[in-house]
This record gives sequence, C-alpha cells and structure tokens, in this order.
Amino acid sequence: MLFFKKKRTLKDLSFALKFFEEAYFKGQKNIHGLSGVTNFINVSLVGVKKSDDFIPHLYKAEKFYEETEKFFSSNRNFLIAAKNLFWFQLNNKRLKNIFEKILSNKDTSYFEKSGSIFFQNYIYNQSQKEYTEAAVNNSQNFPKYSVKKLKEINFEENKKIHLGFVSGDFTDQHSIFYFLKDTLRYLDKDLFKIFLFSFNRGINAEVLGQEEIKNLSDEFIDLDKFNNQECINIIQENKINILIDLMGFTFPKRLAIFNSRVAPVQISWLATCNTVGFQDIDYLIADKNVINSDEEKFYPEKILKMPNIWNSHCGYDYDRKFYNSPCEDKDIFTFGSLNNFHKISDEIIEAWSQILKKTEKSKLILKSSSSNCNINIIREKFKKLGLDEKIKILDQKKFPYKQDHLNVYKDIDLALDTFPYNGVTTTFESLWMGVPVIVLKGLNFNSRCGYSIMKNSEFEEFISKDIDEYIKKAVYFYENREEFLDLKSKLFENILSTGLFDTKKFSEIFQKSLIDIHKKLNL
Repeated sequence: MLFFKKKRTLKDLSFALKFFEEAYFKGQKNIHGLSGVTNFINVSLVGVKKSDDFIPHLYKAEKFYEETEKFFSSNRNFLIAAKNLFWFQLNNKRLKNIFEKILSNKDTSYFEKSGSIFFQNYIYNQSQKEYTEAAVNNSQNFPKYSVKKLKEINFEENKKIHLGFVSGDFTDQHSIFYFLKDTLRYLDKDLFKIFLFSFNRGINAEVLGQEEIKNLSDEFIDLDKFNNQECINIIQENKINILIDLMGFTFPKRLAIFNSRVAPVQISWLATCNTVGFQDIDYLIADKNVINSDEEKFYPEKILKMPNIWNSHCGYDYDRKFYNSPCEDKDIFTFGSLNNFHKISDEIIEAWSQILKKTEKSKLILKSSSSNCNINIIREKFKKLGLDEKIKILDQKKFPYKQDHLNVYKDIDLALDTFPYNGVTTTFESLWMGVPVIVLKGLNFNSRCGYSIMKNSEFEEFISKDIDEYIKKAVYFYENREEFLDLKSKLFENILSTGLFDTKKFSEIFQKSLIDIHKKLNL
C-alpha cells in the first residue's frame, strides 16, 4: 500500500486517507472499522506535518473517534492513535480521559503509562499525593534487570568518586546542556571522575553539538546501540558511585535502567521536576521553594534540597545588550510567552484573555518550543473570545537557531509564565535577556519552578499567589509603566549576579551535597 512506502508524497497520503475512510464506513463497529479509524488518525498526523491542507482531516479524525470510542476504547492501538491526535490538537480535556484509559489498560506498556502519568503535570490543581500514587504503582510495570550486588564491586579501587550522568540530551540543542555544562566545568576534578552515558535516540552524534560537553567529562560513553541490560553492565563495569538520571519520564525506555540498583546512590535531576516513583532512586534534587518540608512525604525519594535553587544556568555565548522595552517606542504594551503550547491550559487562556481585555493597548506574542501541535487551535480559542487581533503567533520552524529564538524577547515587554506546568528554560532565558516574568506559585515541584526562579532573581514583585493576583499584576505593570521600566532596567543590570546564573557557586554547593551523600555510604 502507498502509505507504507518509505518516501510518501502528499498524493500518496491523500489516497491512503480516502482508503482508510472507506474502510471505516464499511465496518464502524468491527475490526475493519477499528483499523480504518486508527490508520486514518495516523495518516492525518503524518500529512499535517507536511502540509496545512491536511488540517481538515484532523477534525474529521476527531469526529470518527467520537463515533467509535464506545466500541474500541479498550484497544491499545486505538488509544495510542487518539492520544497522538488530541496531543497535536492541544485538547487536554480529551487527553485526560484517554490517559486514564491508558493507565487502566492491561495491554499498554510501561512507557505509555508513564506518559499518562507525566501528563498530570499539565492539569490544574492536580494532587501531588495522587500523582505519586500513580507513579509508584506504575513503577511495578517497569522491568527489573540483572545487576551485580554492590558488595561484589570493588569501589575501593576508585581513586576518585565516579560520578555518572545518564541522558539522551547531551547536546547544545537541548536545555539540559545549559544547566549541566558549568556544573561539570566547576566540579573538582581531583575529587570526581565524570562519566557521561549518552543515548542519541538514533540521531547522528556529529550533528548533536556534543563536543563541548564531551570535553568536560573524563569518559563519554555512547550507549545508544546497547539494550538496557548491556547498558547496566557497562555502567557497573565503570564502578559508578553516584548515578544521576537526567531523563525522567521524557525517556521511559531508558529510565527503566534506574528501576534496578545499578549504583550505590541513584539521583533524579532536571528532566522531570517530579517523582518517577522508583524505589531505587534515592534522591530527588529540589530546593526549599519548590517542595515544603511537610510535603516531602508525598515524594518516595529523599529530597536533596539545594539551599537556594535546584539548578543554575550558564547563559548564552552572545553579546548581551540592553534594549529599550518595546512599549517605550510604541504605544502598545506587549506580553509574551515562548513556552510549549501544550502548557497553555484553559485556565491560562482565561487568565490571558482577562489581561488583554483589561489592557486596551496591548498584544500577546506566542511561540511554541515544540512543532508537534496545531497552532491554529490556540488562535481559534482567542478568536472565540474576540481577541484574535491582539494575538501574534510565531511559527516555531522560522526560528531554527537559538539566537533567533532569543531575539524574540526584544519584542516583549513582560513575559507571562504558564501554569500549572511552569516554564523553566524559557524563564531563565527571558531573564537573561532582561525581560521580567510573571509567575504563579503552584502546589508542587513542577508548578513552583517559576516561583523558585523569580524568588532567586530577587525580583519578587513578579510572583503571584493565585490566578487573580497573576492577572492584577500584569495589569498593574501595564498601567504603571514608569515603575515597570525601572524594575526592568534593574533586572537586566543585576540578574547575572544572582544565584540563577552564578554557576560556579551552584556547582560548589552541588559538589558538597554529593560528597556528603558519598560519605554516608558504607560499602
């Protein structure tokens, strides 16, 4: 069939859609209907990534899903196709229902269930207790591997502490790079031997921009072609004392490595700002702002609290210049959010719409960090509220380089963070460019990232305790332009001297924490 050709033309995809639609209508309630609707969804998603002409097919696919949900909702392939469809369509209400079915379905895999749990970070007022219970239950679905008992490994041969990091994102194209690079740079190489265990996810290593971070390690080991059992064998052969996961639920297939006791100490950091529920992960790196002491019981890991903030950003290798705020040169005040569109919840749409309605001469610039979404959905939501003329949505594909992306901040007066799933990299980069960010303090680690960042920025004027205050603060700074511009100028001058970008100080604190943990070991 044409759809299964390696090089498919738009004509091929159109033909396949027609074929699968016919199959769907001929057997809506039987196996042929199931195959038809599932393949129709999958082909529609392939097509829309090649041409906007396929967007109408997505709405038809939604209709087919609604007509057949009651017949096929226990079928794994049907659920996965529907999940991909509504993820692209930014339909969180539908996704919540589908992910609940994936979690309860005995045929779905542990990594599909992991995605269902991770999605709960996008739900407003989600209970951390319920999230943790789901994560812990799902940990039972992850495989256990054959490991050497720690007593069988001669760690005394290590002249230094063998510190290992595991990630699929050791590349300057990923945000992890900017939080990790200087942390590695400033670690005491007389005390630590640094191992980077890399998964390229099938991407050619030469195009990943890995050289700089490779040079900051003692051993860079590419594990991409090995299965998990082989990876564990290699890690244990290198007598790793402390093993740090930088993947979390973003890469469940390889996260499975941490479901066994591979190293004496196993730590979760950066990728997933929440628990993954594994008994064999000992610590979750956080700080006093994101997890309160009385909330630690909701996390199965011990909380390793950094005294100020749980990470620090190295900044960018570009000339940093102060630019006049756009509202100084124009009569329009520009809000902006460059966060992933999947984070734009209905609660955010409502809050942003109230801000725009209460600020007559204003507009909102939006740009997603992911291309795996239908940007027209966001536009339509604002259009229904009569605000489409105030919205400018930028095409992510037209900003291929980091500097192009950062330059967008020159056109923004005040950034608006997303909630409950906060921005992290976007907030750091906004502050680096001198653009303040209004954040909302949430209920758990994931939803308090913005709060911790802005608290450590020492510009707490931009922190809000609830949605009502979030809206009021945005309107206040619109109306009090002189005060806002003064704060913005001070932020640009002072932000690099704060703990947010003082990577040397952070690395020293990070190092001390690891040494303290290592001293407690009794091997």
